[in-house]
Amino acid sequence: MTCHYEDACKKFDWKIDEDLLNRMKRENEIIWKGIETSDSSALEGSERKNWREKFEFFCETGDLDRAESIANAVTDDETNSSSVRIEAAFGLFRAAYIKSNVHSMGRTIVKITGLMEGPCTSGSNWCCRNKLKVYETVYYLAIRNFARAARLLLDCIPTFESYELLPFREIVEYTVLSGMISMSRSELDSQFNNNGLLQQALITETPKYREYFYSLHDCHYKEFFENLAWIERELRANPLLYLHCRYYVREMRLKAYNQLLRAYRTINLCRMATEFGVMEEYIEQEVARFIANGRLHCKIDKVAGTIVTISAAGCSRGQAPDVSCDRELIYQNIIKRGDALLNRLKKLGQVIDY
Repeated sequence: MTCHYEDACKKFDWKIDEDLLNRMKRENEIIWKGIETSDSSALEGSERKNWREKFEFFCETGDLDRAESIANAVTDDETNSSSVRIEAAFGLFRAAYIKSNVHSMGRTIVKITGLMEGPCTSGSNWCCRNKLKVYETVYYLAIRNFARAARLLLDCIPTFESYELLPFREIVEYTVLSGMISMSRSELDSQFNNNGLLQQALITETPKYREYFYSLHDCHYKEFFENLAWIERELRANPLLYLHCRYYVREMRLKAYNQLLRAYRTINLCRMATEFGVMEEYIEQEVARFIANGRLHCKIDKVAGTIVTISAAGCSRGQAPDVSCDRELIYQNIIKRGDALLNRLKKLGQVIDY
């Protein structure tokens, strides 16, 4: 942990404990000498299996650059078996994950996929392919592709084996987080409520996430906002999702508003504020902002103090109004999309000119 310790002291402007640092370095030297001794005693021409020990040693000490160098050397060596090269590539991904290097994680996923689909590949067995799904999930979460991550996570839960990357508890947590933001209510019913293994894991591993899921599913919006505040604190401390915290919380609030408004043609602002356990002014500002951004299809009647969903002919009870019949809304959407298209064309023109 020497490199981790030095980096942490430098980042937080802490004073380095020289005695502690020297003790850690001496212990590391003893371990490294043992690894080198076993390496030198390997038969000439035989596969050096202790590259794994070297890789893990540098990961534990925090020297991730040297760990990546070892993994790259094994992965790129075509004399190694395909299973060894794939194993080293998985290690390369873990090093990139520790460094929070999303671009390197994506490149490694492509490399692993190429190794598995190669013409002479013998290591792309079921276990490796199942493990790849977990690694892909981490990458998709890092780039905010929650829909793809949720599908992969649901496939991974019954046969999860990648404990070297994540504990099973975090897999269950990520399944709830990604599924709730990306799936419709009917999909959640079929994929979550009817999934016995997932339900058992929620009860035993993450009961708080189960409360979060069912507070929205059962339309207990006040409890949902309380659970969402707890989720926000969890995301801020999550090394993989902290960058997406504000986006996630905002989208989940929007999903809750849509779910409530879907059941009404008109609802009183005071009633809606009571449902969510917040001030009336807060709800009014939130709804107004989402309406202005085209995310909520309703109108605020300030005089009557109500929110009116945009009506349309042929709208069935219990379903969202068909806003395609509202000419004013169609016009606004066309203008916004046209402006967005023009901005993209301008950026493309600047790149081409450059």
